[in-house]
Amino acid sequence: MNLRGVSFVITGAAGGMGRAIAPRLAAEGASLTLADRDPAMLERLKEDLKPYAAQLLTQVADVTDESSVHSMFEAAKAKFGGVDVLLNLAGLSIAGQIAEMPVEEYDRIIDVNLKATFLCSKHFLQIADPQHNGLIVNIASVAAKQANANAPMYCTAKAAVAMFSEGLALHAKQKNVRVTTLMPGATDTPFWGNRKVPREKFMQVDDVIAAIQFVLSLPPHVVVHELVFESFEFFKHKS
Repeated sequence: MNLRGVSFVITGAAGGMGRAIAPRLAAEGASLTLADRDPAMLERLKEDLKPYAAQLLTQVADVTDESSVHSMFEAAKAKFGGVDVLLNLAGLSIAGQIAEMPVEEYDRIIDVNLKATFLCSKHFLQIADPQHNGLIVNIASVAAKQANANAPMYCTAKAAVAMFSEGLALHAKQKNVRVTTLMPGATDTPFWGNRKVPREKFMQVDDVIAAIQFVLSLPPHVVVHELVFESFEFFKHKS
């Protein structure tokens, strides 16, 4: 990919997927606005990117807060002249039964997965240049299509992200912006915390990054609406 001069905003940039893809985009000459709530992890990522001499802006941002999201996009526009690609990578899952889940945890799951996707997409469209063939990549999950008794609200939130993306695509095309929803299966990242899960059967972060790179590599007259993928080893052990 030749991404020289292409401006990205990446949310959840200091997490597993963001941290993995940022150096690859930087190596291809992309301009990067890296957003995350954790300033220390953002600073470490910035240090890691020094060898690439990347055009780089780090933003400590709360993507569930509209004023913070607005400031993030205004900063990206001021530094790079605009934003061409939005990678909505921020996400959150909290395990728990519905009857036992505090409403505060429900709010966090919906806010980080759905509200943040809405806010970032909204403010991206407000500054998108129709001449630049914009792209929004939203991360849903196979959980959007498969109920899970251990994470029912996460499944609900990701299903909502998938449907939101369909509606978003209809509006975004008016500004020459494509929308792709990626639905990866279980992936071995810190996302799982201490849960007892069969990580040896999961996809690796690089597998998801490959899917993102595939979407980025397509010519602007091609749009991938939805891409569902998972580890074949994990799939073989499903009932």
